[in-house]
Amino acid sequence: MKGNQIIVIPFRRQFLPAERVVVDAPPQLHQLYVVPYQIYQIMKKILLNNYILIAAMALLFSCVTATAQDAPPVAGSITYQTFYDELSPYGNWIDYPGYGHVWSPNAESDFRPYATNGYWVYSNEGWAWASGYSWGWAPFHYGRWMYDDAYGWLWVPGYDWSPAWVTWGSVDNYYAWAPLMPDVNAGIQFSSWKPHPFYWNICDRTHIADRDIAHLLISQQQAAGIANHISILNSFNNTRVHHLFYAKGPSANEVEKFAHQKINAVSLREVKNINQVKHEGNEMSIYRPQVQQPQPRQFRRVDDNNRRPLNAADDKPVMEHTQQMQNVNRLPVHTAPGGVFGGGGPKRAYQRH
Repeated sequence: MKGNQIIVIPFRRQFLPAERVVVDAPPQLHQLYVVPYQIYQIMKKILLNNYILIAAMALLFSCVTATAQDAPPVAGSITYQTFYDELSPYGNWIDYPGYGHVWSPNAESDFRPYATNGYWVYSNEGWAWASGYSWGWAPFHYGRWMYDDAYGWLWVPGYDWSPAWVTWGSVDNYYAWAPLMPDVNAGIQFSSWKPHPFYWNICDRTHIADRDIAHLLISQQQAAGIANHISILNSFNNTRVHHLFYAKGPSANEVEKFAHQKINAVSLREVKNINQVKHEGNEMSIYRPQVQQPQPRQFRRVDDNNRRPLNAADDKPVMEHTQQMQNVNRLPVHTAPGGVFGGGGPKRAYQRH
């Protein structure tokens, strides 16, 4: 090294220096290369054995380049088959045009994702949905939801766990949240995306941390009247595996001002079994393994010309839940050949909005 220059010495098989290449070192590379090289010169005077020298240098550079940002290990892994098998007793799998196998829950007639049979819990990773359904570990933390007027609410499986796959907003004295549709690209911050008015769940700010939140929501008619005035909350975090963006929701300090109660962050504790998922006191047990993708053993299939997803703002839900369930049950049943459980996941990537 001379001044602000680096001498690059390639190593050959016997660790003997070959030709020397001198390059200028930009200031931003000085700490990365020049400082370790200076340490190298000192170590070379101390260590006489070439093999010890190489081992020591390898250790040195690994310490220089290691960062505290390494992702913590994820608790195990599962495949889409786990979704298919675990959720089959609670609903129907449907081969839906454009999205592959989606799930229709056998739920109440007034079922709404992130509203029915559950409540919000604040954590350091954002507001997490604590579901009262035994199957809630999957559809509220992986994948997306969509509403088809012919079949009702449908869940599209996904690969990444988050506290909840929703967008958050506020209007007047209300907090609002809506499940993300499959076409929303979470690879970027989706603050510009506005869901269909029917997707919004809206409640008074003072009740956002209440356990009985399903009965505190304003009516869908009221929600439709103020949906266009909702301002999206720009507070995002990233998932562990693919570093997708998800909305964290309002800050604890802000909620405390309206709810007039202390909002303490619960600890998220990973568990190895689905039946261990629960919220108790200041701890929320979660199941968030990495996910891979085969296909369900048995499923139904929708023809492309029979789907009716709510997309445009002027699309109106008109069909009753009873009729939707009858439509699902009338779909033809298909059984995958034995041992051929693969390739049945989403058929197109989430699109950029």
